[in-house]
Amino acid sequence: MAGAAAASSAACSSPAPNPTTRYPVRRRVPRPPLVAASRHCTASPFPTTISISSSGLGQARPRDPFLNPRLRFAAAAAAAEGEMAAEASAAAAEGAQAKPFSVLFVCLGNICRSPAAEAVFRNLVSKRGLESKFLIDSAGTIGYHEGNKADSRMRSASKKRGIEVTSISRPVKPSDFRDFDLILAMDRQNYEDLLSSFERWRHREPLPDSGPKKVKLMCSYCKRHTESEVPDPYYGGPQGFEKVLDLLEDACESLLDSIVAENASVSA
Repeated sequence: MAGAAAASSAACSSPAPNPTTRYPVRRRVPRPPLVAASRHCTASPFPTTISISSSGLGQARPRDPFLNPRLRFAAAAAAAEGEMAAEASAAAAEGAQAKPFSVLFVCLGNICRSPAAEAVFRNLVSKRGLESKFLIDSAGTIGYHEGNKADSRMRSASKKRGIEVTSISRPVKPSDFRDFDLILAMDRQNYEDLLSSFERWRHREPLPDSGPKKVKLMCSYCKRHTESEVPDPYYGGPQGFEKVLDLLEDACESLLDSIVAENASVSA
């Protein structure tokens, strides 16, 4: 009986077990708040991620687009396309500004009238300092004299007026209707032959619809003379060549005035 009482007393006097020793109490640590985007910040074109640093603060950082091959390729393609468009635009603007006004003079064989017209017009353009603004040439509706210099009588008559005729005969070709802004025919037959050639050539290769509108009669620009055509002096005497030069000087002066007045790129 006494032994049982002693055991009970010993049990009551021993300390109670500490619950924190076996089951520790975990204190709740509040989570750090995420960093809210300011309403004044600029939107980024790339997605952002939230990283939690060791200090416990949330930090927003943009996702590097170049880590994604697709985004990297798209960015490079967009940059290249922009550069190409800028270069093309600049080249087009420069080409449009630099393109000279082109004039082609045409007669039958390209050894008398049209070479003289080319030389007279070139001389006037040079006197006004507009050489860089023009492309000037001459041709014939036939190629019989191709490769030859102009008739010696025409060269001699022109030289007396201080005009050098240096062109080499060539026939008209389809590309002339694309390359030249204005085509001047010496007479009505030359005019009709040019239009016929255009209609024939347009079925073989692409030519501008404006081709026939480029063809005009040389004497339509005369102001001091009433002739409607520049006569062919080939079978005549010296007076015929002088007459041709009189008409050409009259027409070319008015022609140049007209081109300058109607084309800002020439007068600039």
